[in-house]
Amino acid sequence: MNDRSQLDKYDTQEIARALDAYPTPLLANVDLQNRWHCSRSTVDRIRKAHDLRSDGPSDSHPSFDLLIILELEGMPDPLVAWAMGTYEDRKILTAPLLSIDDLRLLDRTAGGHHLETFRRRARTGSKPGFRIGRRWLFRPSIQDLARLTALRNAQ
Repeated sequence: MNDRSQLDKYDTQEIARALDAYPTPLLANVDLQNRWHCSRSTVDRIRKAHDLRSDGPSDSHPSFDLLIILELEGMPDPLVAWAMGTYEDRKILTAPLLSIDDLRLLDRTAGGHHLETFRRRARTGSKPGFRIGRRWLFRPSIQDLARLTALRNAQ
């Protein structure tokens, strides 16, 4: 594929129809806190560092389009991923990201690994991850979401 985005593969009208059928959600500060496993002050610091402006009404609490957040998280083509994705793809895109603690809980064999092992894997790309503030975060799979929910309920 050439250097342009995946948008070349799809008709603009097709993407517009998909966005009309599946509008992207707006995330409030508390949603970002839950998504990134961080405090309100960290969200504010990240917003300031990336010059994020609210997409919601000016007289309400700040809210941010998921596509902008996905772009900030390093997703190559958030528009295509959202518009042309399946229901499960959109569920993954809106789900909270996994922290290193979540990965340790999900993988019993990796639970004994040192935190730096997970960070090194993320840096080298063997376990794709990205940094938000000082935390390494990882995009879950649909199976990870189901297992994590079951494991947390069992605790």
